[in-house]
Amino acid sequence: MSNKFNRIYIGAICNRDLDILQEIKKFCSKNYNFSVINLFKTGSDNFNVKYFKKKIKKYPISLIILKLLSEDSNQTIYNAINQYAPDIPLLNSLNSVKICESRINTFDFINQKCKKLNIPQIYHSFYEACKACNNGKNIIIKLDTHNIPSLPKNDRIVGIAKNLDQFKKLTSEYKNNNLFFQEYIGELDIVYKIYVIDRWAVSITSYNRLQDRTGLSPLELIHIRVPIEKQLKRRVLRLGRKLGMAIFGIDYVLTKEGVPFIVDINDFPSFRSIPEAISLISDYIYNILILRQELSKALVKV
Repeated sequence: MSNKFNRIYIGAICNRDLDILQEIKKFCSKNYNFSVINLFKTGSDNFNVKYFKKKIKKYPISLIILKLLSEDSNQTIYNAINQYAPDIPLLNSLNSVKICESRINTFDFINQKCKKLNIPQIYHSFYEACKACNNGKNIIIKLDTHNIPSLPKNDRIVGIAKNLDQFKKLTSEYKNNNLFFQEYIGELDIVYKIYVIDRWAVSITSYNRLQDRTGLSPLELIHIRVPIEKQLKRRVLRLGRKLGMAIFGIDYVLTKEGVPFIVDINDFPSFRSIPEAISLISDYIYNILILRQELSKALVKV
């Protein structure tokens, strides 16, 4: 039998954090006889529908990994998957990837579906945020789009408005275009990150990007692992299930009273500070594909 059918094939539609994809590709090939097929045309980060159709037809792809920068052209990818690969499962659901492109959509989802998770108050319009600021609320202003190509993470934060004049100054050049308004709950030095792979979760410390870190030593800048409170872990895992995400990350802060507030969600983060992530992600892919393979064989026998 041809080697093409001895291997298990995974499709990858990825244009961010390509280093982790390359590591997953190597690990899967070496340990599981899986091949990861790039569904972007070679030498290009532009999605080509004809090339996608050709690859889907050529390889018996069992799973698609979707890890995208936030661009308007992504809709072409979503349409192509729905039209030409509707029965191929995704590592994270199509809906979750689309939701996480927008901060407003992400936090609206939490508000509607995960009411036990704490999030800072969000404002859906320039008028709402302006009114809240005028009434004494500090407002953090970010770009609504999450993974903007070639834009450093710090530049996605427009600033913090502590009065109406600051609010108007910070938003003047944007004209309410693609902005996300949220109550700023305080100058907290530490942001905690939770990385999730299926039911495995780990939390690390990360210094707040809004704070000056020039005086910190290399030791202080190390991401230190910290325990996750059991209730918070359960609620975060439930969020992943409701969104249809198996691999994701969240950022949260602790108030002075010790209450966790979710401030960011990322579908398929970089995992740069989690050295065991490559093997855990690869193991998860292996387990779900083998399970589906065995289930398929059982159904055929029945």
